[in-house]
Amino acid sequence: MILILLIIFVFVFSWSMIFLPHGVPRTSWNSLSFVIIAGALMMIVLNNNYHWGMQQVTTTQSAKLLPLKSPKAALGVKQLGTGTEQIIVYRTMTKPSKLQHTSATTTTTIQLKSGIQANVKIESTRWRYKNQLAKTFFSLGQPDGALVKRHYTFTSPRAWHTILIPAKTK
Repeated sequence: MILILLIIFVFVFSWSMIFLPHGVPRTSWNSLSFVIIAGALMMIVLNNNYHWGMQQVTTTQSAKLLPLKSPKAALGVKQLGTGTEQIIVYRTMTKPSKLQHTSATTTTTIQLKSGIQANVKIESTRWRYKNQLAKTFFSLGQPDGALVKRHYTFTSPRAWHTILIPAKTK
């Protein structure tokens, strides 16, 4: 919407400069369209650089864990790249036949801790529009729901062990 307003008022500014004679009407139309153009450009820059009109919303998902093979091989750690990056491979009760893994992005953090019950808690923080007006203005330029960060917390009993999953060789 803000882009459409910007385009319309650029044409209004051009129209008033070309077709209106010198005087109050021309000055009024030029001033009005210039203020709207400048305001629209400022709002676009603020939204793009500082997420103006948006807020961070955190959602939490929890699931009970199942061991990968046995309690001796409950969670798998796979090293990526030079070894400083890693992902955790796990199984949950909601999808017991499917192996899942943490994402390997720079916005992801992983925490392993011991506890009584085996579960995984995934906290995802995303940019969402504050209200319908902000969504109407900026929905063409800034996607709703862009990921800011994701945090995995794995809680496993002391009897469970993690195993290192070797990287595939070529």
